[in-house]
Amino acid sequence: MMRKLGFGEKLLIMGNLFNMRIYRSELDGLRAFAVLSVIIYHAELTFKGFSILPGGFLGVDIFFVLSGFLITGILIDKSPTLFQFYKSRIDRIYPALLLMLLLSCILAYIYLIPSDILNFTEQLKGAVAFYSNYIFMYEDSYVSDSSQYKVLLHTWSLGVEWQYYLAFPFIIYGIKKFFSSQFEQILIILFAVSFFYCLYLMSINNTFAFYSTFSRVWELFAGGIVFLISKHLKDNKFDNLLSAISLVIIAYCLLFFKDADAHPGFISLLAVLGATLFILFTKEDSFVYKISTLKISIFFGVISYSLYLYHQPILVFYRFSQGEITNKVFLALFVLMILVSYLSYRFFENPIRRSKSNKKYLILIFFTLFIIAFYKGAKYTEGYNFRQPEIVKEALRHFEGIEFIRLVSEIHGLTIDNTKISRCIDRTPATSCRINNDGKKLLVLGDSFAGSMSYILSEQKNLNINFITMGQCPFLKEGIWFGNAPECPDINKLRWIEIEKMEPTNVLIGINFEQFTGAKKEIESYIPSVTREYKELVPKELVFQDFRESIEKLIFLGHNPIVLLQPPSPTIDVAKELKRKVSLGVLSFKEEYSAVPTTNIDNEVRNALKGLNVTFIDMNAKMCKDDKCLTFNKNGGLYNLGGHLSYFGAQLFVEDIINSLK
Repeated sequence: MMRKLGFGEKLLIMGNLFNMRIYRSELDGLRAFAVLSVIIYHAELTFKGFSILPGGFLGVDIFFVLSGFLITGILIDKSPTLFQFYKSRIDRIYPALLLMLLLSCILAYIYLIPSDILNFTEQLKGAVAFYSNYIFMYEDSYVSDSSQYKVLLHTWSLGVEWQYYLAFPFIIYGIKKFFSSQFEQILIILFAVSFFYCLYLMSINNTFAFYSTFSRVWELFAGGIVFLISKHLKDNKFDNLLSAISLVIIAYCLLFFKDADAHPGFISLLAVLGATLFILFTKEDSFVYKISTLKISIFFGVISYSLYLYHQPILVFYRFSQGEITNKVFLALFVLMILVSYLSYRFFENPIRRSKSNKKYLILIFFTLFIIAFYKGAKYTEGYNFRQPEIVKEALRHFEGIEFIRLVSEIHGLTIDNTKISRCIDRTPATSCRINNDGKKLLVLGDSFAGSMSYILSEQKNLNINFITMGQCPFLKEGIWFGNAPECPDINKLRWIEIEKMEPTNVLIGINFEQFTGAKKEIESYIPSVTREYKELVPKELVFQDFRESIEKLIFLGHNPIVLLQPPSPTIDVAKELKRKVSLGVLSFKEEYSAVPTTNIDNEVRNALKGLNVTFIDMNAKMCKDDKCLTFNKNGGLYNLGGHLSYFGAQLFVEDIINSLK
């Protein structure tokens, strides 16, 4: 009489159409390590001020190796037709993904304000069509939401995998047909080409390297190489040692690397090495095998795909609706993630994948049509803005976009690479925005911190203003650049050409002085909006000296410099907090103090300009008391994107600026 399978045994039976010849339960343990590390990383958990698993993002790299290993095995051992292969991938990936997207649409409608719904729909489009990685690749990282508030950010990795699935069967079948005796060598060559392309792309644009399929597939190729090696690898006495080393490597990567480190690249290579050693050398008699095949490890491994799908939306919608995620809150959210993921796996993902009936595709078509309808509806109704009463719309009007890019002109200008642009920031100085009112003349000059003052100054009827602002490009004299903008030296040369033509005027200078710490030396060749990585730094003291010389030159030319000192630094995303308050029905605001004074930076600026005839606008003096600074006043939030002032924040200093004009 046949014994009935228990629940735990059922979980061990994977539902792929094309399974490996022998189910390797320890790989579910590796999946569990990978998905849990990603979840902890995205939750941004800390202990006594230190990040828990700062390298948790490398869990995705481990997933890539596992996918490459399993897909290569399917294609080589089972040799499915292309139709069978792609059908199995659709059955495996689409049901759970579409269910997650449908539920995310419902929650977005409930919790997101119109502007955030429109951002969400762009992510939604990429997730459905598996090109999220390119959506995020081409975002302007300087003005886009932080990853904390991107509901579908995690779907970028599904985009990479699906793009790999589209091409890899042709590669495998082509090699099998024409170069079967050089199988491993060809995969190693493909691995090397992709890896070195990754390193090349890292040198000019780390965002492109992170999201690009071609700079990521080396990790999947690594899994394929491991499969080929495992076919003829024999047991030896060092297996258990190498298996233990693999776990040490993985643990080291997760514990000691951080997202500020250059990746993907060599740190990703180390994580990939750990995963490959694990797959190759973990045998049934080893300690690592016993850990990896604990019931809890198997459970998390089996539901790992659903868990990966749901963790990010749950974290993000909590942040939108409730705010910060503490360690205690995370425990409750983690239980919710497990519950939702298990229910999705048990009652939807697995049954649909196992079903032989083609009627299941009607469900998937219905879900897809629902998602498309939500997308179209959001576009036609500007983010379903009819949900909000007029008083709420007015409260949010000044937060529909980023303040420093808000000022636009019907007369288009040009960027440094000759692209037409309507917004007033990021134009070449010769094509800058101008407001020709009768009254005192003012030149607004600097980076996005000056840009934050532009819109509200444009509303003043008695000013004649010229706006020469460029994101991440402070006003300096010599060849120095910052952040992602290697074009800064060229912009400053063009600024000086325009300034030297001007009659003496008032010059309002706004700069994020905090970035003087990360100044970089000029490079001769760069690609605007692409080149980002360059590590030869300029000492902060030399940057301040350059700034002083720039102000001295302005004064020599007869101009009246007015310097905006550093705004206090908020410890929360004030714009998101404002939107959260409004979504909960808060329609009036009061003063809140949760920003940090930046008087140390102000002192550096004052010392650098000591003895010069300069007017300072001291933001800390007006916004701070008792070592705490304003983030809200009765009008609403005072910041819009990091430390940039919002409309209401800029409003605090308009009178001071006007009083400083000659």
